[in-house]
Amino acid sequence: MSVTATRIGTSSLLVEWSGLPRPARSESHQAKTAFAPHWDTLKHRFGTQEVAFYNAPIDEKVSQLSATVELATQIRKSGKFKTALFLGIGGSSLGPMSLLSALKHKANSGIDCIFLENPDPEDWVYQLGKLDPSSTLIVPIAKSGTTFETLAQLLLALEWLGQDRWKDHVVAITDPVKGDLRKFATEAGLRTLPIFPGVGGRFSLFTPVGLFPAAIAGLDAEALLAGAKKCRDFCEKTPVEKNPFFLIGADLLAQFKERPIHVVMPYSTELKLFGSWFVQLWAESLGKDGKGFTPLAALGAVDQHSLLQLLRDGPDDKVTFFLRITDTENKVTIPSLKKLATGALASTSLPAFEILNGTTLHDLLTIEYQAIAKVMTNRNRPHFLFQLDRLNEESLGTLTFALSVMTAFTGTLWGVDPFDQPGVEEGKIYIRESLTRTREESKPDREDAYDRLRTYGSHRSSPFEESD
Repeated sequence: MSVTATRIGTSSLLVEWSGLPRPARSESHQAKTAFAPHWDTLKHRFGTQEVAFYNAPIDEKVSQLSATVELATQIRKSGKFKTALFLGIGGSSLGPMSLLSALKHKANSGIDCIFLENPDPEDWVYQLGKLDPSSTLIVPIAKSGTTFETLAQLLLALEWLGQDRWKDHVVAITDPVKGDLRKFATEAGLRTLPIFPGVGGRFSLFTPVGLFPAAIAGLDAEALLAGAKKCRDFCEKTPVEKNPFFLIGADLLAQFKERPIHVVMPYSTELKLFGSWFVQLWAESLGKDGKGFTPLAALGAVDQHSLLQLLRDGPDDKVTFFLRITDTENKVTIPSLKKLATGALASTSLPAFEILNGTTLHDLLTIEYQAIAKVMTNRNRPHFLFQLDRLNEESLGTLTFALSVMTAFTGTLWGVDPFDQPGVEEGKIYIRESLTRTREESKPDREDAYDRLRTYGSHRSSPFEESD
């Protein structure tokens, strides 16, 4: 009988894939001997630092942990800042956003971290209307240094700050030597943190892209890397034919034509944005050369009331990827109505209320997951589970690193390069050409962004913030 559940070394992560179809697993396991050369190919790319995320847990040059934590500590201790405004898009934002959203209950710095991704003018005016430039840190994040969405927001933020604040109020995270953002930061004398050249955006959580927001928010960036290292150690020590990340990847490839849609469904509100991060990781890494899965993000138990019917009785073209946490600090006991009520109401028989007596919200969410997993099993709808004992920096580091490795191996096994994004780059070329042509052909009067802000009043009279 084959093993279908594995603890990832000494980490908090358990992987369980008994819900994947046995025919697909049997077919994929016939190719076990083919795993080794693909893993060797990946390890060669890791070894040359062409692809460097894998070495971040053991290589300070990649992670920049010390410099990142030192700068974040200085900024926090200065007491200047109430808000850190992060400007980035795609891999420069989804990873850190999912990290801070998952661990918001542990953030203790007093600095509120806000991420602005989309260059939407109404949202930009609304968000800045709530902030005070004198107490806001601006953090543009762009690996290439030429991402137009991020640079546009940075220019507006610089105008809003005023040039006399740039050196103290801006930290740029970008390539160490290349790109317009790096050149501007150097010439303007801004503080910077480098993104190692061999790390792509969607794999960049273990660089200053993720570590700096974590440290600014008061999270333990070192523990995040320690969790990633536990997963890396597991991959180094475990035979390739027994590595669940490789087995699951092969199983998913074996049923690609039948089930090309993957639904990632965490049973944790804290992990909701983590699902969005995985959607980008899975889609952008594997969607090439006519190949690729279509990932969708859902949330349990909420989407039991929207997607479950489709997952159970709709087309059998999906695999569901569950995430859950077995233990939480707050269980939240559900009170008995009879203890809350008085008079006749206390003696009224209300079975739906009574069945909840003695349970907790944590119990309810656990039972919700177990019930849905059973429904899926009974209907032979494929699913698998990544389960954390608890949610903290270390466990989230393990989980993020695990999915990054699974993505890297699945792409390599499939014959696609999981680390490039030619479609994204093509789009950037067209954007550059269109912006250049528009600028040359017509120069209409453009509304001044700072004047727009004043329609909401100054920061001291903003309806979103108390005056001093």
